[in-house]
Amino acid sequence: MNVQRLSTLAALALAARLFPNRSEEPFRHASAIRDAHFLLSGHTHLWNRYGELSCEDTWRVTRLLWHRPARLAILAAFRRAVEDLFDSPNLPEGFAALDDEHYLVTVQQRLASLVDQVLEELDGRRAAADEGRSRELALQGHFRIGTQIPDPSRPGNGVIQAHYVVDLPQIQAPLPDLGKPKECLRLQVPIDALRAIADAQDRAFGQSHRRKSLERLFKHIRRADGSLLADGFLILDAGLIRVLSACTGSGKSVLAKLLAAWGVKNNLVTGIVVPRNDSVLSFTRAIREELHALGLQDAVVVPLISPNSMQEAAEKAARSLIEEGRAQEADEAYGEFAYGCAMQAKSTNTQDVDLWQPGHERCSDFEGTDPESGETRRHRCPWFAHCGKHRHQLNLDKADVIITNHINLMSGRLHIPVLAEGDVRNHMTVEEALLRLTHVLLIDEADAFQATGFAKSAHHVTLARYGSRQPSALQELHDQFSVRAGALMYELERYVHPKITQARFLAESYVSNAAHGRIAQRGPNERNRQQLARRRLIIPRRWDAWCTARLWRAPDGESPTREQIDTFRKLFNPKEEAQLAGAKVPVVPGVGESTREHLTQLRTELLDATALREGTDPVFDNVHARIAAAARPLLDEHLADDGRELLVDLLVRRAYLEQIRAQIEYVTRSGTSLKASGITAANELTEMLEDNNQWHAAPYGPLGAPVFGFTAIHDIEDKHRTELALTSFAGDPHAYTAQLGDTTALALCGQRRIVLGLSATAYMPGGTMHHLITPPTWYVPDDITGSLVLRSLTLRDERNNPIRISGTSDIHRDQAHQQMGRALWSQHIVQHLKKLASRPATAHRARILVACTSYVGAAQLAEGMISAGADPEMIAVATRASDENTVPAHYRRRPAWYEIPSDALERFPHHPTAKVLIAPLTIAERGLNMVDHSGRSLVGEVILAVRPIPLMDEPAQLLALISSRAYSSVTRSADPAETLRDLAITSSSVHEELFRSHHFFQSLPNKVRLSIVAEMLIGIIQLGGRVRRGGDRGVLYLADYAFHNPSSGSDLPRLIRELREGWSRSGELELLQNIYGSTLRAIFDFADERTSN
Repeated sequence: MNVQRLSTLAALALAARLFPNRSEEPFRHASAIRDAHFLLSGHTHLWNRYGELSCEDTWRVTRLLWHRPARLAILAAFRRAVEDLFDSPNLPEGFAALDDEHYLVTVQQRLASLVDQVLEELDGRRAAADEGRSRELALQGHFRIGTQIPDPSRPGNGVIQAHYVVDLPQIQAPLPDLGKPKECLRLQVPIDALRAIADAQDRAFGQSHRRKSLERLFKHIRRADGSLLADGFLILDAGLIRVLSACTGSGKSVLAKLLAAWGVKNNLVTGIVVPRNDSVLSFTRAIREELHALGLQDAVVVPLISPNSMQEAAEKAARSLIEEGRAQEADEAYGEFAYGCAMQAKSTNTQDVDLWQPGHERCSDFEGTDPESGETRRHRCPWFAHCGKHRHQLNLDKADVIITNHINLMSGRLHIPVLAEGDVRNHMTVEEALLRLTHVLLIDEADAFQATGFAKSAHHVTLARYGSRQPSALQELHDQFSVRAGALMYELERYVHPKITQARFLAESYVSNAAHGRIAQRGPNERNRQQLARRRLIIPRRWDAWCTARLWRAPDGESPTREQIDTFRKLFNPKEEAQLAGAKVPVVPGVGESTREHLTQLRTELLDATALREGTDPVFDNVHARIAAAARPLLDEHLADDGRELLVDLLVRRAYLEQIRAQIEYVTRSGTSLKASGITAANELTEMLEDNNQWHAAPYGPLGAPVFGFTAIHDIEDKHRTELALTSFAGDPHAYTAQLGDTTALALCGQRRIVLGLSATAYMPGGTMHHLITPPTWYVPDDITGSLVLRSLTLRDERNNPIRISGTSDIHRDQAHQQMGRALWSQHIVQHLKKLASRPATAHRARILVACTSYVGAAQLAEGMISAGADPEMIAVATRASDENTVPAHYRRRPAWYEIPSDALERFPHHPTAKVLIAPLTIAERGLNMVDHSGRSLVGEVILAVRPIPLMDEPAQLLALISSRAYSSVTRSADPAETLRDLAITSSSVHEELFRSHHFFQSLPNKVRLSIVAEMLIGIIQLGGRVRRGGDRGVLYLADYAFHNPSSGSDLPRLIRELREGWSRSGELELLQNIYGSTLRAIFDFADERTSN
């Protein structure tokens, strides 16, 4: 049996063992297919009996998840796999199909042993596959590797063939031995021991903040039920994530470092996961210094970031520290991550040596010829076990503290082989390595960790590039097929070839027409400005509601019916069952009985839009005109020409993308056969569409299946940068974050792990990306570190109109930003800076932070302030951290204001003249510790200049909203398959609701708007934390009139009141008030003071 059949068989047997008899007849045992599917879905957190399973059965469930092909987590795919298994002659005795939903089992006594046999077979196959990935060292002979050379003078990259002549003796390459996974189900941390460590470190550094922070934290810490910790211990249990919710400045980072030091003193390995690479570096330096102060100089602290980003991180950190005048720390930071490449000394091509790009080395891809068989084999660099690039990964087995970042934990891999329980493992994930090596894993900013999971949930494969020498996935697939088609069965060859050809033609036709402006990239009410390298997500069904409303002449603001939407989607479906001849077709008002005839003609034209006939390209051959003519009788005569043109553009675009997706799906169904025939170019597409690469216990969210879209890049100044990529959105960051120490740890290493999440805003019911589905284990009331006041700030332009940015577009948005900048400076900032500077209590923080929603908007606000008379030297503007690397300095127009890279904003208070910092909210709200040596905030007030409304067609936002809405409506149950069904129904209805609605904030369903506001409150609380550090009273102003306009029906005060009412009804309000204290009261006061009628 193949892996799919073995996994299916094990799931059926395990479900029959673990779930009750579903038959009403006592003489036979029937099990439900849905129960077996639930075990493969990975959503163990939905089952209230999961924690009661025996160790053996828990191991069986999680080990099966480890081997399960991700596609089996999709119910429809699992049903097909069950049918395939029951039709197989290899089906073991004792199983038989009963009906579409159930199967019979007559071997109940042998189910456990059968599952164990299957898992043992799967273990063996995985081990053999991993062994097959091993590569010999390139010790003797001639080796070569293709190296891409960036060439800005032409589209695409050049390629040189680098050659290496190596003559080395046998090199000892000892592998890191990770041993057996650590066993630690509970830790009882004595608080007095933490106090002793804090005292010792404070004495060594002549400080006092550690002990003060610790005392404040444990004086106020509460369990979720409100009770105090009275037993003198912080008890940490393995399993589902434990969350400590504590406000900014309460001492969470101090606690993390003290726990790491306590772990070193007690021979425990601690993992710490922080948001970014720069945080890894700062944590590493601080923990090493604090361990030295305790006399623990031999403790090994490993900063673990991707080896491919080490040199860049070294140079960036050193440059930043030098600019701050900290030369010694710059040397240390550079030495931490910088490295060289010994293999370059063996190159026979000086061009390759000169063009060496750190981080782009292909350390395992050296091609050599086998002297016996003559075959080409890939080899590993002989110095990998001694290379500076891998030094931190090589030290993992010696580590006492391991520090990594959010993204590396989620998606990073070890670049070297390691030993695990005696077996050589290639390409082990960072996630598995840390879960094996550590006793406890601390995640700083746990809610941001989850949000990062959503941001990383998109996978891209480039389908076509316009005029580029770099081949796309479809081009490589087409070329490989042409060479190797004879290795396929004739039937498969003829089935696949037209689909590969059509997919490539459509993708290349799409980018060609897009490059020349023949396929529009915009949607209704979207900006159509001249931007460089514009990247946008396109979901084919994104504007179905808008298009359907135009075709059926729906009144403004009214959503189309379900029947109308279904009929609209049939227009793009070439299958026979989608024909309109015998179907019920909703009548278009004013068209009457001829509706069917006109829609049938429109369907014909839309299907012809993607057909290559008579050697002409459909778009070039005036398909727009033909579709416009077919649609004309259906449209309201009062519909503006621009609306008609846009409708046709959207119809053409949808026709293209739907067919590209369909043809690729057809091809990937034959992925295994193509790979066996040497057609490997299909692998990337197949993995993306089926397994989404990295293993996850729950590979898909509540929808139960991946969501697919396209990413289009269009550069109006360089048409050769036009690209089209297939983008898939999968994963379940809500479940992943909750289950990391439970199901994930059990599947990867056979042990539950202690995972402690630290955050100020991990609990905000209704929130989409940041609200954890696991409630806080402990919380520290918000009131202990200062207070926050929320105030409205209505600014007016030269015509005395209130200034609104959110909801505007194109040049009107640019003008609104500049008007806001002028008004902020002249009507508010000047006076408030003077007031802050004149008061002895606030003079140290006479600075203002202005948050907006984009880097472009930040620059436009600065332009407005300067035009109102601001001294440019008083203005600092955040820029993308990557800008200085991607755009040479002599090509950039240096603005009048002071620019600060987004990863160095903490420099702002130390600038001699800058008093106003303008930065996007996403980087301003977290991780900025702009404080003095006493921990007091160096910022006097914060202004949120733009209402932060997310784009609902962003993949992260879309997935987070669907997932959070679904999880908010279910609880754990004894029938998890039914709960999973409810999740799918709820999430599907939310998905459809989103696509049926217009994606403007006022038009979104009210629950969606409330979810957006809940996320907005998280941002407000985090942003307010920048100004209330050290116990100060912070003030946060909301300046965009979109926050306050009561006539819109979507003003913030109204929505906050509705959110509060919902929390009260659900019983969540009390815990929220306990956690956020005075901050939440300030938010509610703001809402109540601005009651709108």
